[in-house]
Amino acid sequence: MQNTISNKAEGAVAAAENMAQRTGTAVGNVLDATKSAGKQIGAAASSEMSNLRADLDDLVARLPSLSDIDIEEAKERLMAKMASAKEVAKIVAADARKHFNEGVDCSRGYVKEHPLQAVGYAAAIGFLLGLLVSRR
Repeated sequence: MQNTISNKAEGAVAAAENMAQRTGTAVGNVLDATKSAGKQIGAAASSEMSNLRADLDDLVARLPSLSDIDIEEAKERLMAKMASAKEVAKIVAADARKHFNEGVDCSRGYVKEHPLQAVGYAAAIGFLLGLLVSRR
């Protein structure tokens, strides 16, 4: 009888460890996707801002020698570049939002399938975060 109880307890512990590992993997995947999207946003924004800054520097240097027509053309090019930068930022932000929502959906699915374990994990994480914060 005691062996049966011991086996069931070991099985429950193994199942909990398996679920914890799957949850950790899912959270890691979400974090990786979010980091990747953040890096893409940063790189795209940095590139667009560098290009815009170079164009503005060039325009300011040439401004005294430009005619009204040249100034209008420069203004149109500048506005086009700003619109391009805005579109790139929108696309990357939408991609980041999509990855974040996928992670949220995955988490919700896990919580619906395993509500008690999810509460246990949340309590454990909260306890650990409390310990970390209180040490500072």
